[in-house]
Amino acid sequence: MKKGKGTSLRKKGSGRIPSRNNFSFADIVDRYKSSVVYIEVLHDRKQPARSMLGVPWELFAESPSDNKVMNIGTGFLFHEGGYILTNEHVIHDATVVKVRFFGEKQSVPVQVIGTNYDLDLAVLKAALPKKNLPVLPFGRSKDVRVGEWVVAIGCPLGLDHSVTVGVISAKERPITIGDRHYAHLIQTDAAINRGNSGGPLINSKGKVIGINTAVSQSSQGIGFAIAIDVVRKALDELMGKIRKNTK
Repeated sequence: MKKGKGTSLRKKGSGRIPSRNNFSFADIVDRYKSSVVYIEVLHDRKQPARSMLGVPWELFAESPSDNKVMNIGTGFLFHEGGYILTNEHVIHDATVVKVRFFGEKQSVPVQVIGTNYDLDLAVLKAALPKKNLPVLPFGRSKDVRVGEWVVAIGCPLGLDHSVTVGVISAKERPITIGDRHYAHLIQTDAAINRGNSGGPLINSKGKVIGINTAVSQSSQGIGFAIAIDVVRKALDELMGKIRKNTK
């Protein structure tokens, strides 16, 4: 019987689903896992921690001190000078903020460079444990396509440098959490849990397209990230004249 030629799925415009082999999640993680940091925050128990309002996905735990409450989150290096991006709610009203780099046993104190409560963004600065740590480059969230593969790296439930994979489910989502009104959020089904806040959402080119911020408590597979284009516009306010890694 003569074999039919059929229709090639490789033709342009055929609607073929791209193979994951076109890029490697493992390569992206290997290259940038040391750019991601574990954030430890202490709050006075007597001090009202506004960061708890509207963000119940964050992990709060008792610290060894009776009058302290500990919060954890994620951040990532975006500038070779030791500058780190995270969510403002991760460090809000903190008395102590420290970060731990990948492979390091000790946490180091950081300086809070700038915050924006309404946008839920913060920039920190830390002394780097070694030279030539990779810096995560920014992509363009306006170019993101629904259905595109993404990788999230973070510290869910204190499990540092955990990796999850998913797709972009939607763009331009508005949500309100407490007194924060978010706009232009990227929705993803990549697993985001307590402690992931402030971590990068990375596209298949290895560029940050969002900052993981929130997860729906009522259903699984619905997480939100602040679009990186929103972050770009806020960096002048957060960092002043410091050169930004936006290429």
